[in-house]
Amino acid sequence: MEQIALIFVCLAIGVVLRWSGRLPENATKVLGGWVINVALPAAALRSVHGLTMQPDWWLAAATPWIGVAFAIAVLVPLCRALGWSPRRTGALLLVAGWGNTSFVGLPMIVAFAGSQWLGLGIVIDLFGSYLALSTLGLAIASVASAGHFDWRAVAKRIATFPPFIAILVAFATNHLDRPDWLTQIFVALAETLTPIALAAVGYALRLDRLSGRLAALGVGLGYRLAAAPLGILLMYLALGQAEDPVAKVAMLEMAMPPMLGASIIAMDHDLEPDLVALIIGIGVPLSMLTAWGWWTLISYI
Repeated sequence: MEQIALIFVCLAIGVVLRWSGRLPENATKVLGGWVINVALPAAALRSVHGLTMQPDWWLAAATPWIGVAFAIAVLVPLCRALGWSPRRTGALLLVAGWGNTSFVGLPMIVAFAGSQWLGLGIVIDLFGSYLALSTLGLAIASVASAGHFDWRAVAKRIATFPPFIAILVAFATNHLDRPDWLTQIFVALAETLTPIALAAVGYALRLDRLSGRLAALGVGLGYRLAAAPLGILLMYLALGQAEDPVAKVAMLEMAMPPMLGASIIAMDHDLEPDLVALIIGIGVPLSMLTAWGWWTLISYI
């Protein structure tokens, strides 16, 4: 309940700050800059330390990557058929292709599957969602904003992307002892991710700008909350692993709402910020109902 309340409070704070005029017009980019350059790297440095990987977790960790591949296969042809711009396509790929497997996903795992699966949820988030966002997600954003593919520019953006650097550092130092004071610093900085990211989304959220975006909104939410979890469910059924508890947790994670980090990257690259904010602002609360529905279905398998 606390996590759900925080979602609405932080979104509301962003909306109120925009209404008040107390922040500059570019506040979304400023807040997003903190998330990308400070909060996301700190979250990686916090989560990786001491993390162990079980042999049967690899497919579950790969499900966010598979979900993004599904999104590319489905959304790119659809957006072209509808005549939508590369920027809109990129925005939809980012907010629909990545699920919120951490802030929303981890509490959902505890609530539905049990706290014993929290470690698996962290592995899915870090090796799946987070690593995919820091590489493939950034490449999608760069190509969509530039309008063409320049592999040198994309490679440079990935190599200098603070969250990606943080992941490499975290992996390299995972075996080293860490002083408590340093751990507490990473924890404190990482905990700013969700409230600041949600406030940035709330600041950009304009319900009066639904006109002309309803179709894209429906496509984004339809893929993220329905098609993506259905695709992973069918994959596990085809593999004969749908009854495995590990698979059930992976399927639950794929039913999560759009990822906040992906939305911030989309906004930072000016990929239809109004549309991105609408999908996040509506999708996160709506997912509380749809995720419960998917877990009910998964539990009967």
